[in-house]
Amino acid sequence: MTDQSSPNTPAWNRTPQRVLSYASVDPERRVGLPSGRFTTPSATAAFVIGLVLMGIIYGSAWSVRETEVGAMAWRYLTGFSGIPIPISLLTCWSAAILLTKAAKVGAQRTALRLRFMPADPGFVLSVVTVDRVIDSIEEGVDEPHRFLLLDRVLTALKSIRNIGRIGDLDEMLNSAAEADEDAMDSGYTVVRGFIWAIPVLGFLGTIIGLTEAISGFGGVLDASDATMDVLTMKLTEVIAGLDTAFVTTGEGLIAALLLHLLLTFVRRSDERLLDDCRQYAARNITAHVRLTPGERI
Repeated sequence: MTDQSSPNTPAWNRTPQRVLSYASVDPERRVGLPSGRFTTPSATAAFVIGLVLMGIIYGSAWSVRETEVGAMAWRYLTGFSGIPIPISLLTCWSAAILLTKAAKVGAQRTALRLRFMPADPGFVLSVVTVDRVIDSIEEGVDEPHRFLLLDRVLTALKSIRNIGRIGDLDEMLNSAAEADEDAMDSGYTVVRGFIWAIPVLGFLGTIIGLTEAISGFGGVLDASDATMDVLTMKLTEVIAGLDTAFVTTGEGLIAALLLHLLLTFVRRSDERLLDDCRQYAARNITAHVRLTPGERI
């Protein structure tokens, strides 16, 4: 097996060198965290990375909280009845999932650069030659089943002895592609849930803020004979409640909007990977299968 950028293909009677290692390209494995399947991040890894992101944000704000800008940032991260804290947690967690997924998509694309078929244009994939192709993949790639493309290809190749028509092989590859698409879509379920929950937390802050404002306004009405200083203090409490209501809602909506845009771009790259894997399998597997009348593969 060789990289497609290499001009030469090793002889079939020579053991190929390792040209691709999953541990060297997967972002989770490289930092010593559990690795999820294909482009779906591990739940543990995503949570840990999310906590790290949140720690960086809050640590940076805390370190400059004595300055005017830092004090404002710290207030918007921790104030307003504490509502920004869970919003920040879900936002960082979602961002960690999407950024890790984007990195895993890039890692999976490295398998598309491999050539596991002989360079001979007359090579025919059959029961006689299929074992050589399987050996080339398994000897040239470390943990090939961890790569979406190679897992699909190996499953098809190992089933080739039981297939009677080229159409059967094509159907098998298409079925595997559809299963991978369903798995890819399910990988966004948690993020979609968080994107829904973040504005809800903002609206919860709205309810709390309006409740505080209404309560404070009632105090203003009851204090009709109070001094001007007392009235000013109570009106300040009313304004603080409205501040909580609007700020938390704004933070939730902005976070949800940014995450939704990030999800859109990452999902698009995920879909392009699946499309490229489908085309690659068709060019390098189905196109090399030949049948003569009355023969099986």
